[in-house]
Amino acid sequence: MTAFSIQNLTVVKGGKKILDSVSFDVQEGEFVCIVGPSGAGKSTLLRQLNRLDYGRTGGQILWNGKNLEEYDVHILREQVAYIFQKAVMFPGNAEKNIKMGAQYESKVTQQELEKRFARAIQEAGITSEMLPVEASDLSGGQQQRIGIARTLMLDPVVLLFDEPTASLDVETSNKFCKTLKVLKEHLKEKRSASLMITHRLEEASFLADKVLMLEEGKVVAFLLVNEFFNNPSNERVANFLKAYKL
Repeated sequence: MTAFSIQNLTVVKGGKKILDSVSFDVQEGEFVCIVGPSGAGKSTLLRQLNRLDYGRTGGQILWNGKNLEEYDVHILREQVAYIFQKAVMFPGNAEKNIKMGAQYESKVTQQELEKRFARAIQEAGITSEMLPVEASDLSGGQQQRIGIARTLMLDPVVLLFDEPTASLDVETSNKFCKTLKVLKEHLKEKRSASLMITHRLEEASFLADKVLMLEEGKVVAFLLVNEFFNNPSNERVANFLKAYKL
């Protein structure tokens, strides 16, 4: 079943087309990596999917067959959750940071919150030793895990990752990607779709079911991961991979 259907999405800002007639579908349970050169429109596209960006000038986005504009924006952002490049840490320990937000949901019982908490720390790869530690004292990779667990506490249907490893060194990034790999399998079981922007093609190769490549606001390719990386017939994809030396 289709989770998202992006249909001829066009975004113009300051007289410049940021996205130009972008169309593709994301199925339930799929993990899609979005790649392309800087300025290709990747972040604008991702932010359109939970209405963090309002600059649409053409086309539409359907989520579960319903126009995105018809959803209450607060409910939408709980269900289509956005994970930023660097997780924000609040005063307090890791456990307090993870539970922040979900504990204010009036319709969720304490028992349900504890179930969500146990599931979230498992899926985000958080150890019990981390929980009492002041969040600001954790490493960058650990803080990203805290940010993901906090998001999972809201029980989202879709996860949007905006370069979650951009601020991490290579070693930490590799460890974090292994966490995402495990999380991906949990999300697939729940038929939750995920989209992730990355500049590191190794991450796309490791995590993606499909790869979407943008260039100058247009879709250059939307392919199964093996088709994208192994002898691509698309010349622009081949040139992109060659420039990256992958």
